[in-house]
Amino acid sequence: MKFYGRERELQLMEHLYARAPSFLVVTGRRRVGKTELIREFCRGKPALYFYVDANKSIEALMEEFWRLTAEALDLPAYIRADTPEALLEFLFSYDQPLIVVFDEFQRFLKIHPSFISQMQRFWDTKRHNAYLFIIVSGSSVGMIREIFLEGNAPLFRRADNILTLRPFGPRECLTILDDLGVRDPAEQLDLYLLFGGTIYYYTFLEKYECTDLDSALDRLILNDLAPLRREMSDVVIEEFGREHATYYEILAAIAMGKRTQKEIADVVRLPPTSLPPYLHDLVDLLGVVDYRVPVTERGKRSKMGRYVFADNFFRFYAHYIYRNMSLYESGRFDLLKDRILREWRGFSGLAFEEMLRILLARDLEKGYEEIGPWWNRRGDEIDLLALGPEGNLAVEIKNRDLSLSEAHGILATLEEKIPLVKALVRPTTTGIAARTIEGKAALRAEGFYVADLEDLGIER
Repeated sequence: MKFYGRERELQLMEHLYARAPSFLVVTGRRRVGKTELIREFCRGKPALYFYVDANKSIEALMEEFWRLTAEALDLPAYIRADTPEALLEFLFSYDQPLIVVFDEFQRFLKIHPSFISQMQRFWDTKRHNAYLFIIVSGSSVGMIREIFLEGNAPLFRRADNILTLRPFGPRECLTILDDLGVRDPAEQLDLYLLFGGTIYYYTFLEKYECTDLDSALDRLILNDLAPLRREMSDVVIEEFGREHATYYEILAAIAMGKRTQKEIADVVRLPPTSLPPYLHDLVDLLGVVDYRVPVTERGKRSKMGRYVFADNFFRFYAHYIYRNMSLYESGRFDLLKDRILREWRGFSGLAFEEMLRILLARDLEKGYEEIGPWWNRRGDEIDLLALGPEGNLAVEIKNRDLSLSEAHGILATLEEKIPLVKALVRPTTTGIAARTIEGKAALRAEGFYVADLEDLGIER
């Protein structure tokens, strides 16, 4: 699959490369495209790529890194630099422009922490005479923060820039799907709701020639040789080892709709006080879960927080595969597929709601200071609440086609919720967003905010 987007990121990397020595950190959750971005940038340039494998000792890593270095730079056999100190000494003394990439750099914290302090020492004392562009990447946002951003961090303020890669947006993904041969807008939407903005999964759509939800389920997930059949389990086991079962249970609980620490603890049968390290790992280390507070609570010490999936496919896997593993392992894929397709519109509603929140936030960001969902302890919710200096906007989101009368009913219910939001001190406009909405002009004439997929640039 061809490389998509990331123009601003590539421009930044070219800028730093032209002004070496430079030090760049690339972070973002798994499968978001960090490695592909780095490979695209390195194309045609002198570069060394080192993958920090957590299953190898520092001795094995240094031997591998030196072998790669000697081959790439065509070095004579008598030169040896297969210890951390010797490798860094060689790299910082190399007298030609060179990009050096350490992928999953944060793993040095577990494998050999002193490598990071050695990197600091060489950068501080030898970079001025070096020709290096060092790029370190990592999918553990929390551990990258520990290395580069905290005040006592070993590489605090050493990086010229920290680039956090975000998932692709809905419009970008739908364009990619069209390029991949998925022509039907409804099927494009379903595939986006399945995989979200994680570009890694789209490479499989191309490779296995999937053009709709049906073929994606059959070829990528629901068969004995499917490439994504163990996606969640492989990632969780690789990251958390023997404790993986607890993480599975937490993810399954969130997929069931359990969103508070207590609700999750009740399902996994653990004391609520024991959950924070696990939840922290899923949010900061793996990046497949988000912790959110109501939009009116941002910046405060709120007790209203909820845990929700940040990754569409992990939510799907936890809900349909992990919770039905006996059926899955026995090969009853037909039963699972029937269940998925029968429940799809309802199940994908949360992903649809999140997609519209993303699209609406981008369209509204210039007029409002804070945009996000709102809820209270009683269970009242507003799908999107935008707070601005001139006024506020409350929007209800529906994953269906709405008639004019249905829209009026939903707007009337939304109006009743506005007084429940105590923080609103300015006038609040109400609105509605859905797949299609009948009578949009009439609703707008009545003063409501109205947006359907067509208005948001999504073809139906």
